[in-house]
Amino acid sequence: MITRFAKLTSRLAFLSAFLFTLAACGGGGGGGGGGFIPDDGSDSVTFFLALELVDADGNPTNTITTTRPATLNVTVSRDRNQNNLVTGEIVNATANLAGVTPDSGGALTNEEGVATFLLEAGGSNGADTVTVSITTSEGSAEATLNFQVGLAGLRLGSFVDGTFIEGQLLIEPDEQLSPTGSGTITVAVADEEGNRAETAEQVTISSECLISGRATLDPESPLSVTGQTTVTYTATGCEGEDRVTARLQDSGNEAIGTVSIAPLTANAISFDSAVPDLIVLRGTGGGTGRQESSTVTFNVVDSDNNPVSGIDVSFELSTEVGGLSLGNTSDVSNSQGQVSTTVFSGTVATAVRVFARLVGSELSTTSDVLVVSSGLPDQNSISLSVEGGFVVENGFTVDGTTRQINVRMADKFNNPVPDGTSAVFTTEYGAIQGSCVLTNGACSVTWTAQEPRFPTINGDAIKTIFDNDYDCPSHSANAGPCPDDLGGIRGGRSTVLVAAVGEESFVDQNGNGQYDEGEPFVNLPEAFIDHNEDGVFTPAVGPNCPNPPTSTADCEAAGFEESFIDLNSNGMYDTNDDPAIYNGTQCPPEGEGVFCSRELVSVRAQTVLILSDSPRWDIVLARLSGAAINENGTVSESGGPYNVFISDLYNNRPPAGSTITVESTGDCEATISTGSVANTSAPGAFTTQLQISGEPADPNSPLGSGSVTVTLNPESGAPYSELYDCTVSNNSNPNLGGLTTGG
Repeated sequence: MITRFAKLTSRLAFLSAFLFTLAACGGGGGGGGGGFIPDDGSDSVTFFLALELVDADGNPTNTITTTRPATLNVTVSRDRNQNNLVTGEIVNATANLAGVTPDSGGALTNEEGVATFLLEAGGSNGADTVTVSITTSEGSAEATLNFQVGLAGLRLGSFVDGTFIEGQLLIEPDEQLSPTGSGTITVAVADEEGNRAETAEQVTISSECLISGRATLDPESPLSVTGQTTVTYTATGCEGEDRVTARLQDSGNEAIGTVSIAPLTANAISFDSAVPDLIVLRGTGGGTGRQESSTVTFNVVDSDNNPVSGIDVSFELSTEVGGLSLGNTSDVSNSQGQVSTTVFSGTVATAVRVFARLVGSELSTTSDVLVVSSGLPDQNSISLSVEGGFVVENGFTVDGTTRQINVRMADKFNNPVPDGTSAVFTTEYGAIQGSCVLTNGACSVTWTAQEPRFPTINGDAIKTIFDNDYDCPSHSANAGPCPDDLGGIRGGRSTVLVAAVGEESFVDQNGNGQYDEGEPFVNLPEAFIDHNEDGVFTPAVGPNCPNPPTSTADCEAAGFEESFIDLNSNGMYDTNDDPAIYNGTQCPPEGEGVFCSRELVSVRAQTVLILSDSPRWDIVLARLSGAAINENGTVSESGGPYNVFISDLYNNRPPAGSTITVESTGDCEATISTGSVANTSAPGAFTTQLQISGEPADPNSPLGSGSVTVTLNPESGAPYSELYDCTVSNNSNPNLGGLTTGG
């Protein structure tokens, strides 16, 4: 039974319950009037709601499906023990996923104080909550009950040659395991038509050996299964026949299988290691980090776990797709009880296991998964991030401030690249460590604020917020912070480039692990550091920037000093589009030089750090119409909102974590919409909104006056403020009032 009272949980009366106390006013007192019982002589009253969910047979449940609705019984009383029942009152119930009947108007409590509702599953499944409430002339109360909405018709079993076998688990190998051996259990969830379920379902796997701790599962139960999944079963002291049961949590459907484990007195074989556990595709290896073979080792022991020598062991691969092969199909255990074989990669990425069996015996075990992959980073699997804010406070004026730059790389199959893969870094301004070596697919370098901070050639052309040709589309002032990108040569914006030798990304439309002619791919030119942020290597192909606000000439000047990585050492920038063919290790031998190439490319990623020119801050206020508030006049309309634009000399926003505050005096009141600066590398000034309100203190005066101060509080360093004179109008003069710059 699942029972809920409103507010206080208790298992003494109705299993789990929520108790909810309602304070109400009573005119009669002493239990008179509406029948509420006073508490300590006062007029307060207590309602108790008890919620119970039962199935069609009246049994307690916490799950409904499309074929198994449930009844919700709500008992309303005025005392904890349900002796003073509330009858003839309306109770309402609502839920998120489930349908509730009656769904409007509610249900009346009967003579036993019970209101009844029907909960039915709709088209969605998941955790749900039903909320129950009662409202009377004396007050109201509310309680909730959690339950599960599932889908009917789901079955548990396994797929054999594409056919779903209900109620039967697929257990491999189908031979007896050694006392410490491993096997696999495959469980599938299918719909009524025998198709794989498309929803994630909770499945529990249990057996006597698992419950007693004499066997383990990896991953552990319960599992989230979408269609089908495989787990590794490892014996750790169990023996005999272990009946394994998988149970579908929502429906209770089950599938079974049996794992046979040799007696503890028999010899045993167990997996030891696979070195390395990731090998690269045949023909793409090189160096210690890119091996095309792996040595897989097993241990042969007796019943006391002592090594046994002179035992013949045979080996078999779980798959030979792409030409996977074994160096030796058998071995004899040495004095340490070890046997080993070599797995050689094929031309198709896959996961493979090695089955080892004692010759002349039914004892066998399975290796851990060995991955065959490209081992090279591909373009869409490289990530670059900055630890700390993108804006480096005082980075334009103070040396030594640092940022940690993190890079992560994975290959075509999104496996982390092998340890030892190198990433090379360069930056536009400041200094950065030249490279790092990846471990577990990641590594980091440190960027440090220092010279250079200006372009070598066109440093005098850097845009500022006080240039003579200043033009901000978002307001009418002739200078000051602008939320738009002023373009040209942007001051203080340092591009950081990371690159590595890798391969282009493609869409494997037929899932064969190779590139086939016509499959979509991303063609990569040689990598370059993009100073003007226009997406192309400007010195070679010309600028590709917006116009306006940036003219072509300005954009070209901004990218004049861009440099590239000359991977083929031919002294010129190559766009690799004549012809544009896929470059990578998944190019099959028959496609080499025809529709693809195994020549590698530079994969790359870029980010931008902003060297803030603090403490040279400036603030501009502008009405939403674009009219700026400056020293030349006053905005005629009263109230707000106003846009607030804040930047340094080069129109860069303040550092993330900086705050914006406003203070007002006199008759004026001021608030801002956003008081903190977000972490972003986007160009342009920070923007928030200022709202002005208030009325003259003297009701006979058409105008009131005061001041508004807008203050930037940087993450570190001194605050910067601007003071504005403020006027507000009374209701008879709605078009008067506004702000002017103060002294």
